[in-house]
Amino acid sequence: MKIGKLAEVTGVPASSIRFYEKHGLIPQPERQENGYRDYPDAMISRLRTIAMSKSLGFSLSEIRRFLPDNPENEIARPDVIANLENKLIDVDQKIRDLHEIRQSLTGMIDYLNDPDSKAC
Repeated sequence: MKIGKLAEVTGVPASSIRFYEKHGLIPQPERQENGYRDYPDAMISRLRTIAMSKSLGFSLSEIRRFLPDNPENEIARPDVIANLENKLIDVDQKIRDLHEIRQSLTGMIDYLNDPDSKAC
């Protein structure tokens, strides 16, 4: 399947497909005689997995680590669950960190809005 059709089917722009190819997230496709890329149907599932993983906050390096080398293979369910649980731990920590930053910001605003506080 040509890159335009793959982009249409998956909703992943052709430029992203080329980027993923360049950075090893998807294997180099075979080329037709005219030089066009010819992607196997297995790329549909792989690109959807990459897009979904990105939407859940996974970085490309994290995605690269859990994608199987062979696009024909699926990620084992226990591995998917483990990756999601680890990402949830990361998200919970970021929420705690952001809450602390928020408290610091509101404290500073309150301090600066207090007419009895000393200047910055």
